[in-house]
Amino acid sequence: MGAVIDDGGSRASAVLCVRCAGNCLAMALYCAERGSRKWRVHLGSRGFPRRRCNALLFFHHPHPVTGRSRRHVGAALITYHHSLRSLHSTSAPPRRSNCDFLVSRSPQRGRSCATAHPHRNTMEDKKKPMWGVTAPISDAPPSARDNKLNDDLIETLTNQNVFETPEGNKRREEVLQHIQKVVEEFVRRASKQKGIKQPIIDAAGGKMFFFGSYALGVHGPTSDIDTLVCVPKHVFIEDFFRDFPSIFKELSAENDITELVPVPEAFVPIIKLKYRGVSLDVLFASMPTMVSVPKEMETIDKSVLRHLEEVTIRSVNGTRVVKELLASVPQRRHFRYALRAIKLWANRRAIYGAIFGYPGGIAWAIMVARICQLYPMACGATILTKFFNLMHKWNWPRPVMLKDHEVGEFGLRVWNPAVSPGDARHLMPVITPAFPAMCSTHSITPSTKTVMMEEFLRADSIVRDVYAGLKSWGTLFDRHSFFTKDHKYYLSVVAASRSKEENSTFSGLVQSKVRILVAGIDEGQTGIDVARPYIEPFERYHRCKTEDQVDEVTKGSLDYAIPASEIPAAGTTEDYIIYTTTFYIGIALPLERNKLDISYPTNQFRSKVTDSSLYDSKTMSIRVVHTRNTALPDDVFVPGEVRPTKPKKAKAAKATVENKKKEKEPKRPFSETGLDDSEHQAAKRQQSGLASNGVVAAPTAA
Repeated sequence: MGAVIDDGGSRASAVLCVRCAGNCLAMALYCAERGSRKWRVHLGSRGFPRRRCNALLFFHHPHPVTGRSRRHVGAALITYHHSLRSLHSTSAPPRRSNCDFLVSRSPQRGRSCATAHPHRNTMEDKKKPMWGVTAPISDAPPSARDNKLNDDLIETLTNQNVFETPEGNKRREEVLQHIQKVVEEFVRRASKQKGIKQPIIDAAGGKMFFFGSYALGVHGPTSDIDTLVCVPKHVFIEDFFRDFPSIFKELSAENDITELVPVPEAFVPIIKLKYRGVSLDVLFASMPTMVSVPKEMETIDKSVLRHLEEVTIRSVNGTRVVKELLASVPQRRHFRYALRAIKLWANRRAIYGAIFGYPGGIAWAIMVARICQLYPMACGATILTKFFNLMHKWNWPRPVMLKDHEVGEFGLRVWNPAVSPGDARHLMPVITPAFPAMCSTHSITPSTKTVMMEEFLRADSIVRDVYAGLKSWGTLFDRHSFFTKDHKYYLSVVAASRSKEENSTFSGLVQSKVRILVAGIDEGQTGIDVARPYIEPFERYHRCKTEDQVDEVTKGSLDYAIPASEIPAAGTTEDYIIYTTTFYIGIALPLERNKLDISYPTNQFRSKVTDSSLYDSKTMSIRVVHTRNTALPDDVFVPGEVRPTKPKKAKAAKATVENKKKEKEPKRPFSETGLDDSEHQAAKRQQSGLASNGVVAAPTAA
């Protein structure tokens, strides 16, 4: 089991078995004279029968040792070695005992060397846990300065109203309880329609799962709730989109429902609704192996995925991703602080939402979680600071991952750019941690990536100034300048309908296709450098007396716009009430003159919309028109913003060389772009609400 060999009284060696050498190694290294701790380590296979151990450690002390040193080593070996019998067990734990009774104390040197030094197996010497796919960059705890900045950040977030109130949380719980009852009633009716026996109907159940910001614990007063409705195998998605909206209306007070929009053709089929002021995105999943889905069901097991279609897996994976994500984060509290800040920043800078080609909520959460893994002891303020720096310097398209991929099972495809050409085209892949691994940023385009890189750089500069005491956290969350400074030209995508209900459905369809237009502009030879979609649509209402006026409205005219309060009740007027939703895309043009032609991506976009079963050519229309920044309507600006104005022409005598050069440049040939008529002329009257200094008054249109 080990020996102390005295070769002539001048040198000593300790021979230890690797299987039990953990504590013995620590003792042998330190159990000698304190000034002579240089032990040479050799590997060998001598001294024990091969059947017992084939790798031995020989520790040779190169200096003369005293009898006291040999006694110390002997005490360590006797006290910490296992018996010969226990050597056969590779899992036998090292035995620990106090050596004080074997080795005397020295008044000059304090405790004996056998007990004065740490064991090799102490917590300090163990390999520290690794979060994620790489070792941490730093596991240093926050400094006093970091904690102070973290407190300042929390105060700023509180002032920015990102935390839900207790009353708001209670209302959310009541809303979810109501929808749970609707789900159960929907399952009962769908089961009865299919002739299911009553005992099975009574036990069929139906269960809601949550994901997104609500499940992550970072929701705010205006956050929606991402919900997954799980139902038994005999209830299908066609039943859901056909019957759930009507049952929800039947069981709810009419005034409590302000939005109910099914979008069955979305990448993940969804019903968007707003009930009692709480917005919800409701997804659907039928469990193909379950005849009942009880409310007591806590999680969705991976084995269920074996029998699901790909579109259903995307729906189910939301709740599974949240569970895996939270398990991958070292400190959830600081993760949530940092994520709240990132979500606020991304919304203020208008770079939030997968439907428009930016990271969505779960993608931002995964990116923040990865920074938490790289700095596992950091506070929220430090995580926020490191986030912008690392995301800007990240070697895209190197993926952001929280864990290694699980291999493909059940015939399911996982994200793999080496195999899938589609995966290889992802520009900023952020991979979900739950099986099967998917890219949560598949919709990012070259234009939206360009915008994000600029925003990362801006934010990194600001947080550096915050740490230097030059700026406050509030500067980070300043509103974007999308309409005021960033662009001279815009594309206006106008979706028009003749009823409020149709507009809700149609605008949801158009919104899901806008990024197709942006991607087409990026991929084609259009003469446009950047096509940046804005993340919020603008709903407007118009009173028209003739079909010609209706046609003007569908082209972007606001001449007949009215506030929502002036919409007449149905049947009380002969005027046409037109409902429009407008999406804006800012475009950046190259310095050199190029021919602008976006007719092909525009026609492709229109076809995607008009080919949908939700489109009705008799009551709906879709137009893409160009708009100059000086012709933007009032309601795109918030009070206090300064709208763009036409630059005054410099006098010929005082014109600079640059101005002369600009005067020689031909105007951009927008008439050749392939767009519909410009809304420039139609929007002129909207500038009448401006003050003399160009500051926009409160919006008058809804």
